[in-house]
Amino acid sequence: MKRTLPISLIAALLLGTVLIGISPASTTKTPSYFNDCGLGPVTKPSSVIQYCADGGAGVVNIKWSSWGATSAKGTGIYYINGCTPTCAGGTIYKSSVNVLLNKLVKTHGKNYLMNVTVTPKAGKKFVWPPKMKPVPKKVTWTSDMWQG
Repeated sequence: MKRTLPISLIAALLLGTVLIGISPASTTKTPSYFNDCGLGPVTKPSSVIQYCADGGAGVVNIKWSSWGATSAKGTGIYYINGCTPTCAGGTIYKSSVNVLLNKLVKTHGKNYLMNVTVTPKAGKKFVWPPKMKPVPKKVTWTSDMWQG
């Protein structure tokens, strides 16, 4: 009976050593990134741009409620330039929105969430430029601009 305790103790110590030796990297998922207009990989950006050429629409002040391997969700302010009388002097229309990033693609050696879907908050509609009718129920785009 005296031999059982030391053998049990040794077995427990060995098992503990094996368990402690497991690397956290082996249990974590590969991170996902977003590439906004070719600026490089980022996680949880505070803004995303819809039209890279002029920055005339996008989402700012994003607060992310989740950022996972295959999707990310948050809220923010969608803005769009009405370009009246000109784009340089146009009125900016703003709406409180939900933001979803998804469509995981492996490119440039990393995992990227490529699609952006923006929807007005529950019970709301987009505040939209009068000349750009009809008012959409959602706005979507794919981030496809790459640096280098």
